[in-house]
Amino acid sequence: MIKNISATSKNIKAAVNQLKEGNIIVYPTDTLYGFGVDASNETAIIKLNKLKERAQPLSILLSNINEIDKYAELNDYSRTKIFNLLPGPYTVLLKSKNNPKISKLVQAGSNLIGIRVINLDFCNEIIQRLGNPIITTSVNRHKMPSLSSIKEINEEFPDISIYYTHDSIKSSGSTIIDFSLKEEKVIRLGEGDY
Repeated sequence: MIKNISATSKNIKAAVNQLKEGNIIVYPTDTLYGFGVDASNETAIIKLNKLKERAQPLSILLSNINEIDKYAELNDYSRTKIFNLLPGPYTVLLKSKNNPKISKLVQAGSNLIGIRVINLDFCNEIIQRLGNPIITTSVNRHKMPSLSSIKEINEEFPDISIYYTHDSIKSSGSTIIDFSLKEEKVIRLGEGDY
């Protein structure tokens, strides 16, 4: 099933229902297309890890920067820096708080949590209606390049519902910054000016 997100309210409801049922969806971000599942649903995360053929830490997508405090530890310095970056094409790594709204499988044993906040109403509305963060990870199998065109994604993952904006998204992915350290460190340089 491939749906253009311009038919917003109907498709938001469909996406939320699929996430509640433990299904994987593909959705647009401000960088690449992403795989998403309900971050609280262990069965769905296991299914996603099998699909990607790996079990490594995953990042979560929040609908609002003010939600970060619920999932991660922020000091005054990191709060100021992060609130100037987000929403935007960045993944921030922070020391995690134990929040029951996310499965322990998300972090895969790490004490850090990866967090994204983007300026896309479709995604933000899904998260708000679901009542939980969703996983955000690139659409690919382990060690394979991220898929950027709807045609390729549908051919590779024909059983997964795709919600799309453009036929193809060209991006180097999000810039990943570790704010858990005394001085933040860029782990991966992607989109955004940092």
